[in-house]
Amino acid sequence: MRVGVIKEIWRYPVKSMFGEQVDSAWLESRGFADDRCWAVRDDISGEFVGGRKIPGLMMFKARYLEEPSGGFGPAAESIVEVECPDGRRIRSDDPYASAMLSFYLGQRVTLCSRPATRDKAQHRLRKPMSPAEIRYALGMKPDDRAPDFSSWSIKTLATVSRYTTPPGAFYDVYPVHFLTTAALEAMRGYYPEGDFRVERYRPNFLIETTPELAGLVENEWRGFDLQIGGARIHCHHPTIRCSMPGAAQPGMRKDGNIPLALMRHADQHLGAYASPRGDARIQVGDPVELVPKSTGRVYSWFDRVGRRVKSRVIDGSNRLVEWQEKLELESARGEKPVLPPGFRFFTIVDKVRESASVVSLYLTDPSRPALPRFVPGQHLVLALPGTAESFLYRPYSLSAGRTDCYRISVKRESIEIDGQRHSGEASCWLHDSTAVGDRIALKDPAGQFAVIPGDSDPLVMISSGIGVTPFMAMLSAIADSNPQRPVILLHGIRRTEDFAFCDELRELSGRLPKSRLRVFVSETEGGGLPALCRPGRMQVGYEVSELQGVESAKYLVCGSPAFVADIHKELLAANVAPSDILTEQFGLGNRVGTSDDKTYQINYSKSDHTASWNAQLGSLLSFTEAQGISVSSGCRFGACQACEVTAHSGEVGYPEGIKPPAGKNRVLLCSAVPESDLVLDL
Repeated sequence: MRVGVIKEIWRYPVKSMFGEQVDSAWLESRGFADDRCWAVRDDISGEFVGGRKIPGLMMFKARYLEEPSGGFGPAAESIVEVECPDGRRIRSDDPYASAMLSFYLGQRVTLCSRPATRDKAQHRLRKPMSPAEIRYALGMKPDDRAPDFSSWSIKTLATVSRYTTPPGAFYDVYPVHFLTTAALEAMRGYYPEGDFRVERYRPNFLIETTPELAGLVENEWRGFDLQIGGARIHCHHPTIRCSMPGAAQPGMRKDGNIPLALMRHADQHLGAYASPRGDARIQVGDPVELVPKSTGRVYSWFDRVGRRVKSRVIDGSNRLVEWQEKLELESARGEKPVLPPGFRFFTIVDKVRESASVVSLYLTDPSRPALPRFVPGQHLVLALPGTAESFLYRPYSLSAGRTDCYRISVKRESIEIDGQRHSGEASCWLHDSTAVGDRIALKDPAGQFAVIPGDSDPLVMISSGIGVTPFMAMLSAIADSNPQRPVILLHGIRRTEDFAFCDELRELSGRLPKSRLRVFVSETEGGGLPALCRPGRMQVGYEVSELQGVESAKYLVCGSPAFVADIHKELLAANVAPSDILTEQFGLGNRVGTSDDKTYQINYSKSDHTASWNAQLGSLLSFTEAQGISVSSGCRFGACQACEVTAHSGEVGYPEGIKPPAGKNRVLLCSAVPESDLVLDL
């Protein structure tokens, strides 16, 4: 029976990213040879992840720069280019590729090529997904009916319970996924306002069905074969859809009603899974025939009995997972963790004084032969000894780094309050109480104040005091990989003894032929000034007006909140576009505010506590602390992300300029305010 023709063929070089259309594809028993040769791995969990865990992946596009070699050979030979949401392009062979993806996604990931099938350890799950996690991934409410997995084979159920993806592949369940135009038209009839274009669902191919076929036709093809030209594939069960199709994707807006429509009108199914029966090529325009299954009543009886048995096994497994989670939660409540989640111990291998008030610490991780590469400008969050009940969290910009060592540079801080001078607890501890060989707990690099060294746009960096630290990493990386890039540094200090990195800046100036480095010293006593220095305060408006050939420049500003605010105002007055200005400040700056006058219920699931929040009670961080609930925190203005937690349900909002953490269920407490009732994992 002819059911249609192949209308479109798609391949996806990187799992969960937007793919590319092709005219033909080579099928093997393991699937499309060129499909999903790459994926990203979450550096914290060590697991390969897709759009369910990191929805931001759905906004990236991927394509092969040259046709990959056939078969399931080494994917590293097939170089891919990833297009970021802002149009920037990243090659898989770029040494900064993983760091740049981490930068855009807001969490540490590594771009990985497809491992060999025998390397099962790379695919293994840390622990099975609980029923609650499965419902959340599928976009379901906690009280929705559990999805029915009884149509899956025992082998498939065993695989998905142990591995993130089948070993040697990056598809989720079966090698091939397809859709029909009849099913898409049926969904448009149920929800006319919905954007049901095929790209939302990431199929390998789309079948244009014959006019007499209507509705969710592929749901009825389980157990049949499809003959496509010279290829034959076996149809498995309908695809259970998660919330991913409703996420924002290139050229498509976010629409949460799309997964809801599938749940209500299609029993949460759209498309079908299949497995090739041999090696063959399919092409656009190939006729598609439905080959009847040669099974009778005995097969149907065994199928029904088997599904009932599997349903009971799945229910029993789910209860076991829930019981184990409950035991782990009860055990965790009585134990204080050695380190906060995401932190690990680094060792101080060198300590260098840079100026009268600045010391640099060189840090390495003995457990890893190579450290994650970072995008210059990013920071580390340190968890320092605090009270008996908690750590003291502080973010410090990376002032330099190699694959074997990171460097942070810390200024001894003090502040005057009511006429009395108070020293910074964290900075003084790092200056006075650390030595080579000591261990410090920290998170791997993160942050959005950064530059890509290989870009060509001219850079104007403006800083004061210790605000120069991220620029040191930027200048060093540019000198190493792109020395012809035009760079200007305008840096202000109070006295010459405050001039950190004097020799290093002089050396970098010699390595950057198109650079202009100027250091302004506001308090001079008539003595000679070091090279690069000039007396007086920085006059940004004058300096900007004097700059030549930097019409397309990007401006980066780093310093105290007052300094950043003043420089930002001066740049706008000098007709610099707001979109060309990127700022980072040290200290409290952003204030959480909302015009919402509603009251919301905040439930803390681990603490079994619920309280009412309103706009007068401030951020979720201060509100949580007022409830007597201990929570990690650091900068308290959205930079360090130490206060990031999981929200099991609900929505939050952020003030302008704050980038929310990656993941639809992650909340930055210091900057977030509720926009609905919330359930927090605290």
